[in-house]
Amino acid sequence: MITQKHIDYVMRFMSCITAVAIFSLSAQEKLPLPGSILFPGSDKLLHAFAFGCFAFAFSYWLDRGKWAVNPHICVFIVCIAGAVYGVSDEIHQIFVPGRDASVYDWIADCAGTFSAALLRMRLTRRK
Repeated sequence: MITQKHIDYVMRFMSCITAVAIFSLSAQEKLPLPGSILFPGSDKLLHAFAFGCFAFAFSYWLDRGKWAVNPHICVFIVCIAGAVYGVSDEIHQIFVPGRDASVYDWIADCAGTFSAALLRMRLTRRK
């Protein structure tokens, strides 16, 4: 039987896997994407999606009871974690040949993080 505790552990593990995936993709000179799916600004959507996935999984590091009692504090904590990881990702890209840091990428990271934190808050309130 799958319990909430099992879900929490899996999601915490997924947050670590997602963080490693983001780091490894940032370390590549060129992303492995087919040129046919790219359009102007598509990289911002990919940033928002990746950091949204990270933030949603990361949110499970915070106890369910905290989400029920202080959801706004939990959203704040998740957003800070996503923003800090986004800054570290952009700084990391400065040292990768062919890549550069972008404040717009960081804004997209933060937007994805914030959206995921709000989704988690809404899902927690339903239950």
